[in-house]
Amino acid sequence: MNNTHKFKILLVDDTTENIDILNSALSEYSRLIALNGEKAIEIATNKQPDLILLDIVMPGIDGYETCRILKSQQETKHIPIIFITSKTDTDSIVKGFNTGAIDYVTKPFNISELKSRVSTQLALKKSYDDINKYLKEIESKNRLITDSINYAKRLQFASLPNKDYLDKILNNYFILFMPKDIVSGDFYWIKEVNDKIVIIIADCTGHGVPGAFMSMFGTAFLNEIVNRDNISNPATILNKLRDMIIKSLNQDSKDEVQDGMDVSIISIDKKNNTMEFAGAKNHIYLVRDNNATKIKADSMPVSLYPKMTPFNNNKIDIKKEDTIYMFSDGYSDQFGGEKNKKIGNKRFVELMTNNTNNDMNKQKDIFINFLNEWKKEEEQVDDIILFGIKI
Repeated sequence: MNNTHKFKILLVDDTTENIDILNSALSEYSRLIALNGEKAIEIATNKQPDLILLDIVMPGIDGYETCRILKSQQETKHIPIIFITSKTDTDSIVKGFNTGAIDYVTKPFNISELKSRVSTQLALKKSYDDINKYLKEIESKNRLITDSINYAKRLQFASLPNKDYLDKILNNYFILFMPKDIVSGDFYWIKEVNDKIVIIIADCTGHGVPGAFMSMFGTAFLNEIVNRDNISNPATILNKLRDMIIKSLNQDSKDEVQDGMDVSIISIDKKNNTMEFAGAKNHIYLVRDNNATKIKADSMPVSLYPKMTPFNNNKIDIKKEDTIYMFSDGYSDQFGGEKNKKIGNKRFVELMTNNTNNDMNKQKDIFINFLNEWKKEEEQVDDIILFGIKI
C-alpha cells in the first residue's frame, strides 16, 4: 500500500510481548500504544487513529466495553476496530461484532494474515474517508447553488404583482401558485390599463432554473409591451410578446433556441360587461350557472413555430357572478389517486363547476386540498398556477 506511513494504528493490549509483536509486524505504519481500555479511549479520542487493534481480555474495562464506548462517541464511532483475541468460539466472535468490531485476528498471531487484514481495513477506511470528503464537497457546492437559487426565488417573487395592488383592482379572486422546484417556469402578470384589467397566466418551457429564466424574460417583455404603449388588447400583447421572444432568443437563426411559453390573456371591461381573450395553447374556462364553457386558445406557442399567424382576439359578454379560471397544465397533469393517474381535465373542470358558488378563498382551499389528497406521496410533476376571478 502506498504512503502507509500516513496511517495511524492504535495497538491496545495489556501484554507487552503482544505489543512488541504487533509493533514489529506493523512497522510500516505509524503506531500508537495503549495498555488498557481507559488509555485506549483517551488516545483514540485525542489522536484519531485510522484503525484500532483491540485486545478483549484486559484488566479494568475489557475490549468489549472499550469497543462499545468508542462506538458510542461521536469523535470515535467512525474508527474501524479489529479484535485481537485467543477467544475463537462463536459466541465470543459474535459478541465482538455486535459491539461494533469489523474483524478479528486470533492469537498467536499469523503475521501474514494480520498484515493482510490490517491492509484491507485501512484501504476500506481510506475509501470511506474519500467518499465522505467528496460528499462534503458536494454538500458545500449544493448549499451554495441552493442559496443562489433561493435568492433567485426572492427576485422572481418580487417581480410578481403585489398583493396589495391586486386586492385594490380585483374584488373577488384567488391565485394558487406552486412551483415544482424553488423557482418557477409559471408566472402571472396583472395590470389595470385604460380602465381594463389585463390578466396574464404563462407557462414557460421547462421548470426550475431554465423555466425561471424564461419567466423573467416574459415579465420584462410584458412590462415593456403593456406599460410603455398602454396596450390592453390580448391578441396584440401576444403578437408583440412572440416577436420579442423570437428576436431575443435568436430563434430565426440556425442556432435557434426553441424555448417559449404557453399563455392566456384576458382583458376585463367592467363598465361594458365584456371580456377579451387571446391564448397561446392555454385555454380558459368561464363558469356560469354551474356550467363551464371552454374558451379555446390558438394552437401556437409564444415562440417560433412552423406555421405562425396572428393570434385571434375573442370578445365575450360577461355578467355578475361569472367565474373565470386561467391556469397552466400543472394541476391537471398531476399524478396520483388510487391508480396513479393524472387528475385530468374532466376532474379539473368538475372542481370548477361544483365549487363556483363558494367564495374564492374557500375555492382555493378546495383546489389545494384536492391536489394534496390526490398526489399524496407522489412528487409534484410540474409548476402549478391557477387563477380564479368572480365578476
